[in-house]
Amino acid sequence: MTKYVKTYPCPTCGGRASGRGHLCHPLKEGVPFTCEFCKKKVNDARHVCAKMIDNIEYICRNCGRLSVYDSLLCKPEVIDRD
Repeated sequence: MTKYVKTYPCPTCGGRASGRGHLCHPLKEGVPFTCEFCKKKVNDARHVCAKMIDNIEYICRNCGRLSVYDSLLCKPEVIDRD
């Protein structure tokens, strides 16, 4: 059985966002949630913890927010590690 993820339109970029939405306009749905990195229950969709910092791979070309997942940003770009 295929498990589908509910998507939402982002009011900032018009694109589709999954889960709790894009970081520029997070949704209240899906909050609180358990952080997969620190395992704490958090009430903020923009939560960042120390363990997450080492896994950040993307920056948004619109607003400069950083994220572990490209699906959380409107215009994700891979951070150059060089």
